[in-house]
Amino acid sequence: MSYLSKLTDAKQTHLAGLDHLRATAIILVFLCHYRAYERPLWVDVVGKFGWVGVDLFFVLSGFLIGEQLLRQVHELGKIDFSRFYISRTLRILPVYFFMVFLYFAFPFLREREGIAPLWQFITFTQNFDLDFGNEGAFSHAWSLSIEEQFYLLLPLTISLSSTKGHFKKGFYILLGVFLFGLLVRGASWLYFMDSFYSHNITDGRFVMYNKWVYYPTYNRLDSLVVGVAIAAIVTYSKELTHRISRYGNRLFFTGVALLALAYVFLKDDRLAFWPTLLGYPLLALAFGCMVFGAIFPSCFLYHIHWKFSTVIAALSYSIYLCHKVVNELLQAPLDVLGFSAHSNWRVLLCACCSIIGALFMNRVIEYPFLKWRSAILKRQK
Repeated sequence: MSYLSKLTDAKQTHLAGLDHLRATAIILVFLCHYRAYERPLWVDVVGKFGWVGVDLFFVLSGFLIGEQLLRQVHELGKIDFSRFYISRTLRILPVYFFMVFLYFAFPFLREREGIAPLWQFITFTQNFDLDFGNEGAFSHAWSLSIEEQFYLLLPLTISLSSTKGHFKKGFYILLGVFLFGLLVRGASWLYFMDSFYSHNITDGRFVMYNKWVYYPTYNRLDSLVVGVAIAAIVTYSKELTHRISRYGNRLFFTGVALLALAYVFLKDDRLAFWPTLLGYPLLALAFGCMVFGAIFPSCFLYHIHWKFSTVIAALSYSIYLCHKVVNELLQAPLDVLGFSAHSNWRVLLCACCSIIGALFMNRVIEYPFLKWRSAILKRQK
């Protein structure tokens, strides 16, 4: 069996609908970041809203990791912490630290000159106090910091809650966290951003917004919480899940409608107060409906098996890590070769090279560590 066949077979245990959504998320992020260069008009139109791909990733992570942990507690009465952290460590860290090494050992690879301190990348705290204006290189790792913090805290939170018999109150806990994130984000905006708007200051507005509102973990809990809530319903409310399962398409298209509403709400000035306060919850609910619907056979996405989506979903993490470096390295050679900055072929070549770079990292780094992970976890059984 070829390596590519193994790559796609490894994803067959996952739901096809979620593969399509994961592939969509990384395409949105790629187009969003490609706006750093001259581009065709359609890239600008789609990419301007492409930042929401990260929110879709967060919902998917909240659901997949939450379901894995909640199922352990439901079936075994506890979380196997060593198994979980070994699995996450060998899945996430090797290729991530490879990219950190490249960024710091070979500065010419950076898409921007400045970069956050190395210790923040190592400790996954880069999303705090991140100055995009002066530390723009590998800035997209901010979302990986949130993911790692999530992987650290969620198992502990679930374990403590189950020990104290709080699962019956689980949705109140999730609702409390959801509202806490919303209120803290609103307070952050009022403290750091109000003066920009009240005095009509545009210089530095985007950088300040990212630093104090967009990047910090406590302001970005909406989508993760929605994902965990879906996992809790699937795990603990079998009867409710069964009833909902008949309406996969309705759920999915409700999510699409909510996403369209979020686009209208956010398109003019997503940095303003009300879009900041309510836009992220709206995105979380939109993607939550889409994810929830996509896991059921009654949703059309469930039955669509495209190898392209499967491969892109499998490589999405590596694509996310490397695509900015690849895009930056290709601009000068593509100029020399005569590819117009507004050419669709130029965008396609950059996308294909990002996939090739991700395939290389998956084969050389991820794949061996995943085989090692499988061997370790097999011995633990």
